[in-house]
Amino acid sequence: MEPRRVSFHHKSLTSKILDGKEDDSDENLPDQDTSNLPKRKPKPPLLRQQSRSSLRRQSVIVNRKGSASIRKLSTYTIASRGNWGSKWEFLLSCIGLSVGIGNVWRFPYLAYEHGGGAFLIPYLLMLLLAGKPLYFMELAFGQFAGLGPLAIWSCLPIAKGIGYAMVTISLIICIYYNVIVSYTVFYIASTFQSTVPWAECPAYPYNVTQCHVRHQQDNVTQTGSKLSSEIYWERYVLDLSDGIENPGGIKWDLCLCLLFSWIIVIVCLLQGIKTSGKVVYFAATFPYVVLLILLVTGLMQEGAIDGILYFISPEWEKLLDIKVWQAAAGQMFFSLGVSMGALIMYSSYNDFRNNIFRDAMVVSVLDTVTSIISGMVIFSVLGAMAHDLGPGTSVKDVVASGPGLAFMAYPEALSRLPVPQLWSILFFFMLFILGLDSEFALLENVLTSFCDEYPHLRNHKAKFCVILGVACFLLGLPCVTKGGQYILELMDKYGGGTAVVCVALVESMAIAWLYGVDRFCEDIHFMLGMKPGIYWRITWKITGPAILTFVFVYSLVEHETLKYGTYDFPDWADMIGWILASLSMLHIPFWAVVAVWKQPGATLKEKFLGSLQPTDEWGPSDDMAKVYYKINMNGPLPTHSDDASVTCLARADSGDSGILEYL
Repeated sequence: MEPRRVSFHHKSLTSKILDGKEDDSDENLPDQDTSNLPKRKPKPPLLRQQSRSSLRRQSVIVNRKGSASIRKLSTYTIASRGNWGSKWEFLLSCIGLSVGIGNVWRFPYLAYEHGGGAFLIPYLLMLLLAGKPLYFMELAFGQFAGLGPLAIWSCLPIAKGIGYAMVTISLIICIYYNVIVSYTVFYIASTFQSTVPWAECPAYPYNVTQCHVRHQQDNVTQTGSKLSSEIYWERYVLDLSDGIENPGGIKWDLCLCLLFSWIIVIVCLLQGIKTSGKVVYFAATFPYVVLLILLVTGLMQEGAIDGILYFISPEWEKLLDIKVWQAAAGQMFFSLGVSMGALIMYSSYNDFRNNIFRDAMVVSVLDTVTSIISGMVIFSVLGAMAHDLGPGTSVKDVVASGPGLAFMAYPEALSRLPVPQLWSILFFFMLFILGLDSEFALLENVLTSFCDEYPHLRNHKAKFCVILGVACFLLGLPCVTKGGQYILELMDKYGGGTAVVCVALVESMAIAWLYGVDRFCEDIHFMLGMKPGIYWRITWKITGPAILTFVFVYSLVEHETLKYGTYDFPDWADMIGWILASLSMLHIPFWAVVAVWKQPGATLKEKFLGSLQPTDEWGPSDDMAKVYYKINMNGPLPTHSDDASVTCLARADSGDSGILEYL
């Protein structure tokens, strides 16, 4: 009879021992000599009457008396990294990372810039054929190995550069993402007035634009008129210069807000996920209350339906524009957090048997729903603003598109609520918390990655965190100059868009084609007790890489210089953008060459083939699980395991099931 093969997922006495739980049932065992059990000698008659599970149970109990690592093996292997306090902390942290300012801030302005519904269609297709599969892939990848984005590539040494590229992208986004968080701090501080400042038209220096306050009919039809919220954003918050070539000086009020944001981030991350895991209980749920209130309020305004129709009605000719597809792909990865390494880092702190498939589905669906709700909020307000500006005003011409769209449309929506000061504080505090969630994940990804790759840094992680935070603050200062919005747009387009798509493409091909989709599915089966279906295999191996290849290559062919509203970036700025993107993308070929060079072998072919094979360190982070994994995959046993009972138990069990049976 063919032996029954089951996964490492199911619970039993041995799994309880792995989790560090004491077994108090050994006093009920028969009084017998079990010293020879691991040696696979002929069993005494009494033992032949017992089940295999009883023998395995006794073997562990006998050997654990002299080995503390058996009793608490799982916690021992991750003690120096830390772990989640509960499954909810992990799930809510993933929601906090994926459902963040990217949904509330970036998705609406990209949809506005690329034709509303014309952006929504490729976004949903990208999500179905590439985003959701890659999201599940990264979470399962990190949970299986229990390592960050750098150390995890022992499964495929030639792909080591992907990890460095992910960390570089996280670092670049960290720098400008906290600048956006600082805007929310600025708006919160500005709200403590008798009238919210964006609801009126005071005289700002150098403002020559006609200002319009809603419901004031005397200047509605004036040519070039802008709403007060837009002028407040451009002339007071940013004091925007005429171009990137004229950065001006540092805007010190924004600089102080940026400093405050970085102080909060550093203080919270000094304790790692122990602190950030608690914040998400509030941060992951509160935003939905505020967004739903804003949506109901927006839909009640005159003209709101025009904005909603613009959001859901595609301009079909724009679907032929590759920029729309590239922007949709970039937003999908930016929002979900795919290909930045943060998902791998978060899931690496999970228990090996956590149902990661369920978590991936919940978070990816919530992310999409939140993006659509945020888009409806923004476009309902834009429709109302177009109605206030007079007949003939199109939704697409209401305000200039760009990252500042949310800081023009949302304040306008808030000014329409009763007691706008209260709702403004709640809303911008929500944005602040959402931004911190994502910033925690991005910066912790950098810290965890280097601490996994260079373990001695774990003893100095707090100092490392402070130094890295100070460096990011200093690097972010150009973004709070008068021309800083142009710099932020440049970093967002190349550092958080182009590079992310490139890394996602290489990552998907490395895991699905080089490591092998079949082997990856076997790893998931070993961990979860279920094999991914045909949808996951096809999207991982075919549709995901194909779509990403098409979008990335075609965007290179049809590349045009960047624009901010009506302003065209100069060629030298475009070149700086490509240099910024190259800082992450060039890691991939560089570390591939290094990996091939370091492989043993007489010829280049032998070295290359060796770099495609997993190292001895690859496998589950838990020693017991790794021994069974190596036997199941017919690989060499880990050389670092100093506990003979683990290996003996694994070998004794491998002859019948091939994988540890949990009964």
